[in-house]
Amino acid sequence: MADSSLLYVPDSSAEDTLVQPWDEAFRTQRDVGLLVPINFHTVPLISLRAACFSTGFYEDTSFQKCFSNLLAVGLRRFVVDTYWDASRGEWSLCPAEIPPASAAGSSSSSTVPVPTFAASSTLGSTSAGVTATITAVEFRRRQDASSGSSSGSSSAPSSASISSSIGSSVSSFASASASSSPSSNVGSSTSSSAAATSSTPAAAPTQAPGEIIFQLGSYNCTSTMTFGYLTGIFNDFLAATSTTTDASFTYLLLNIHAAASWEHPDEPAQQPSDTQLPGAGHLISDVMKGNLSEEMYRPPKLASDRAHLNRSWNDVGDNNKPLEGYYTVDASHPNDPFTTDGWPTEAYVQFQQFFRLLAIFGTIDPQMAAYNTTLDADTIFPASTLSFQHNVLLASGNVSSGCLFDGSQTSLTPETNSSFALATVPSSLSVPPNPDLTTQLPEIANLTACGLSPFLNHSLTSDNATAATHPLPYAAFAHSYMWSWAPGEPLNATDPDSSGATGNRCAAAYTSGAYPGRWHVVDCRAPLKVACQDPASPYAWSVSDTTASYDGAGAACPGPATFSVPHTPLENAHLLSAAHSAAATAASSSSWPGGADSVLLNLNSMDVADCWVATSNGTCPYRAPSDTDETRIVVVPTVAAVIIFVCAALTFFVKCASNRREGRRGRRRRTVGGWEYEGVPS
Repeated sequence: MADSSLLYVPDSSAEDTLVQPWDEAFRTQRDVGLLVPINFHTVPLISLRAACFSTGFYEDTSFQKCFSNLLAVGLRRFVVDTYWDASRGEWSLCPAEIPPASAAGSSSSSTVPVPTFAASSTLGSTSAGVTATITAVEFRRRQDASSGSSSGSSSAPSSASISSSIGSSVSSFASASASSSPSSNVGSSTSSSAAATSSTPAAAPTQAPGEIIFQLGSYNCTSTMTFGYLTGIFNDFLAATSTTTDASFTYLLLNIHAAASWEHPDEPAQQPSDTQLPGAGHLISDVMKGNLSEEMYRPPKLASDRAHLNRSWNDVGDNNKPLEGYYTVDASHPNDPFTTDGWPTEAYVQFQQFFRLLAIFGTIDPQMAAYNTTLDADTIFPASTLSFQHNVLLASGNVSSGCLFDGSQTSLTPETNSSFALATVPSSLSVPPNPDLTTQLPEIANLTACGLSPFLNHSLTSDNATAATHPLPYAAFAHSYMWSWAPGEPLNATDPDSSGATGNRCAAAYTSGAYPGRWHVVDCRAPLKVACQDPASPYAWSVSDTTASYDGAGAACPGPATFSVPHTPLENAHLLSAAHSAAATAASSSSWPGGADSVLLNLNSMDVADCWVATSNGTCPYRAPSDTDETRIVVVPTVAAVIIFVCAALTFFVKCASNRREGRRGRRRRTVGGWEYEGVPS
């Protein structure tokens, strides 16, 4: 049973969408991309307004369940529409101001009963924002983390604290009006209705109890639906997934709005006066620092890392160095090279520096144009970080224009640069309540294959049901960005208990059939054509002239190319293109083996069944060390041989928390040297 004090409380139906083989498949896809800069990761982006607030219902437990479910099905990038409620000095998720308690029965606002919902939590009142009592394992995020309190926590606004509990058993909900709130847009700041300027700041009213829902025109809101509440849920999710097998890098894109007046909630918001705008202690970055300070990779850190590569991204073992060709390096000072356009890899930012979150500004409404975002510049990246692709067209699920794949290009060009590239999913896309999760949504799969991160800005269900009650359509959305393994793969090893066995322990990519370019398991002794990549050019892929088994594959690639595995969907597309070209060229000479429809990849699980590594003779990065002292077990995964830190003072991702959730999900654990570790289950 889940700890009732935690805010991250997904339904089991949402969690079960990532059990075997999906968890193994997504973990492998994460691991092969660990050495690629994070800006080239193709990961879906989803608007919380569309997924959680499509009916205009902004209530704590409903949102708690919705956000938890979205995280549980594997979504990691979110657009958050935040509203500055000047009357309370609060960053709210409700599009309208919350009225003072004395106005609850006025003509413009009324209260409705709170719905009975599956899970609720008691929220702690702290100066750092909404937090929860976390009983899961704790760990130091950073080797240079100070022993004191989190940065910024002392200056967080007191109004972010919640002193009441959301009731878990209350009267049934009176139907809320099904009206959507203002749309999200991360591409550019869009104009809205003319803003009116209020002349005098309103005194902050007494905050209404959290269990009261205010009906404000098209919206139904509780006073505790704040941005701080969202960061509390998010913080609990990060704690719940703070293991090497579950951790992933995440993003929050923040759209900034002014909340509409509670007296006129459906009219354009007023422009806050200069004295009503957020100041020190009430900045949106202050709220983030309250719960997420230690988790965030920030602009000053990026600038410092870029300026001194030999003290940052290059100051790692050879097997953890960033892949070449993804950013420019100025080596005019050989002992101190730098870059102006690079980003860190996930191996560095998450598994060495222990950051797990990037916050980026989206749009800022005209009413909030005077808000000084430079005060947040040490925490939140500017909107220019994103590359929103407006020229993408889809026809019958296929990308007819705007695809970033160009088979004739072997290196990055302005036309093929997929850095933080986004494309909006057509609003016509709809998914049934109980979809087949093995069948990908073609719009999402094809955008991903083109190097474009799909941006979902509308509800996936035809009746506007949210992910709180219908998480499976969003699981289908998340599964559709699986660009590596074919559906149902990877299959179980034929001899799972034997280290060094070869049956179903290697991977190959289909070159034809139902899943061209997708991966499947093969016997490591099977002779196949070999996938080769020029290490200096991400998109320079070729296929060997001869066949080889896995042990001899390295010798089959002509220099400077090396035996490799695709690290991104665009690399995968270039490998498939190279395989098709090689097959066409060899057809006339019959040098392509008859019936061959696969290319061998540098990916195997010969050390531990179902634990995939991208190197010959590689060891599973999730294997516990021979010393089974539980206080010293620390595992840091990368694609290949991994640096293992065992210093107790630097312990993070402690494996003794590995029984988190697994009892509910029925995962099987593997025992290595007498120690249960949370590796890839079989």
